[in-house]
Amino acid sequence: MKSNSTLIKSNGASAIAQSIYDYVHLALWAILAAFVLFFLAFIAPSLPEAAARAERLRIQEISQENESYCAKWQMGLGTTMHDQCISHLQELRWKAQNRFVDQLDF
Repeated sequence: MKSNSTLIKSNGASAIAQSIYDYVHLALWAILAAFVLFFLAFIAPSLPEAAARAERLRIQEISQENESYCAKWQMGLGTTMHDQCISHLQELRWKAQNRFVDQLDF
């Protein structure tokens, strides 16, 4: 009789564990669905603006770097070689960026 009682207790514990598992599983799916809805409603609409802001910042940083390099080489703003220096640096960056992109396309 004790073995039958132990079996019933074991089945009861198993049922409780299964029930807890099912509730946790359902809760995790609900959390995922809520996160996806939150992302689509609040985060996704601002992604293009954030990308544009990052691109503007990158362009500004590159422009400042170009200016500092040309000034370092005594071709700063106001000199006759300044525009040519900036043009050469932009060409150099463009070639380096294309080489990097070409390496990624394998």
